[in-house]
Amino acid sequence: MLPIPTRAAVLGFFSVLACLLIGAVSASLPATTLGAAGAIGLASALAATMPLARRARRQRLEFAWWLAQGDPGAGGGAAVPGTPFEVRCFLRHRGQDTLRVSGLDAVVPGSATRVDLDEPDGLVLAPSTRTDFTFRFVAPAVGRVVLHGLSMMMQGPLGLFEVPLYFPNPLVIKVLPQSAARHPTQARAIPGLPVERSGRSLLAPRGGGTELRELREMRPGDPFKSIAWKPSAKRGKLLVREVEEELQETRVVVLDVSGTMRGGEPGHRKLDHAIEAVAAEARRTLAGGDRFGVVTVDGRVLAHVSPRDGGAHVLRVFDALLAATEVVDEDLTDVDEDEVVAVVGRYVRQQDGLDFSTGTTWNVPPLVRHVERALASEDGKAGPAAATGPSGVMLRRFCQVRGIPLPYRPDPRQGAKGPAIAAALRGLATNGLGPMTITCITDLDGLGPPEGLLGALKWLRLRGHVVSFVVHDGTTFGKPPGSPLERQLADVYGRGERRRVDEFRALLAPLSIGLRVATASEAPAGLLRARTRPTQAPSVGE
Repeated sequence: MLPIPTRAAVLGFFSVLACLLIGAVSASLPATTLGAAGAIGLASALAATMPLARRARRQRLEFAWWLAQGDPGAGGGAAVPGTPFEVRCFLRHRGQDTLRVSGLDAVVPGSATRVDLDEPDGLVLAPSTRTDFTFRFVAPAVGRVVLHGLSMMMQGPLGLFEVPLYFPNPLVIKVLPQSAARHPTQARAIPGLPVERSGRSLLAPRGGGTELRELREMRPGDPFKSIAWKPSAKRGKLLVREVEEELQETRVVVLDVSGTMRGGEPGHRKLDHAIEAVAAEARRTLAGGDRFGVVTVDGRVLAHVSPRDGGAHVLRVFDALLAATEVVDEDLTDVDEDEVVAVVGRYVRQQDGLDFSTGTTWNVPPLVRHVERALASEDGKAGPAAATGPSGVMLRRFCQVRGIPLPYRPDPRQGAKGPAIAAALRGLATNGLGPMTITCITDLDGLGPPEGLLGALKWLRLRGHVVSFVVHDGTTFGKPPGSPLERQLADVYGRGERRRVDEFRALLAPLSIGLRVATASEAPAGLLRARTRPTQAPSVGE
């Protein structure tokens, strides 16, 4: 790669050019001599700088980096949104010449920003030494941050020219929800029952339990095993024991991850707010000894984490939430197969130094073989991807692993959101875990005809499940309007949002299903506080 002139070289070039022009116009020998000497000096500096790249390769520079453990507030090294995390690096210089480098920077997409820009960006690499340095980044939202490599400049003689160097070395960093910064989830001690273990949900069954609440007179329908014989003998009438028993509750969240939930800046989107709420509720529920599950939906079910208990289960929930931020499926993204080939081809050319282009097109078969070899070395990090052909699947999985963003489809397929949520709700009732508390998080945008969804909700309520909705108010997310036109548009959009919520709330009222509107200013950790489920389901006529 050709050297790049510094500001000093540019100033020197114009100074030399001015001297030569003055000498030519005024026939001044000193000016001409000075300009010629300067030109020879610049040419000599350029010639001395050009072999620096080859010399650096002979010096066998080695670069490595890793996520620092134990960052304050980051949960033992796990990155969380809004909290700076530290990446530690080193350059090992095995050669015998002193090297000066500057402009050290990590190649990272817009999912993270550096916060240490005031630190010196130059290093002197002494022979046969290892030089350590650090970068600090902040991620705005849950997801994955991929640092693709290190770029820097090697200075030539007199600092007139620099040679760019690049070390490709992808580093994947998971950015977990804010609740991951807390202490690891510890489930409550289970005194337990072998099948339905205890949790925090208080119920009052008759005839059995763990804690006596009261003695009362026997009423028709009370089981005989609940009779307290000794107190009955003393009082001369039949008394039964009323006890309280803690039963394990099952909570499930159905999360809408469609394009309408993704609008806005990362960290300030409806989806970001919802993910933080689900993660916080998962930690709280599992810590209480109850079961928790999550289903992500966009036109179809994308991920289904079955309800389980135990502190380790929270990692499965987190993985499903992270997967919702890196969807690369063909039917959910706004790029076709040819555009994916071009994106991957340009990335491989820059990152791996291999050019699979043939003029205006791309040589797809060798590109796919290279991607397949790269994925084989990733130890199963690639998740599933949906595409029309095997080559498209391979390229999209590569984009997912390497953190190459593919634009998400902005609008859900016409009328597909409502049926997909209905199918997810119907699927929950077949898990055999008994009555559940189900919360559906959506924005109702593009929901389509509600008949299928209402049928699924009625079916769930008749089987004793408690269902509620949390609807994000889109008017509170994003930047406030500035111009009069923006304010008028925001007012029209706000009226449409309120009308949609009011109409859907009216449809849910006959089913005794609650609806809560969530705003951007509301803390996500308190959005999904569990409610004790009612002991009776609605009547068949509801």
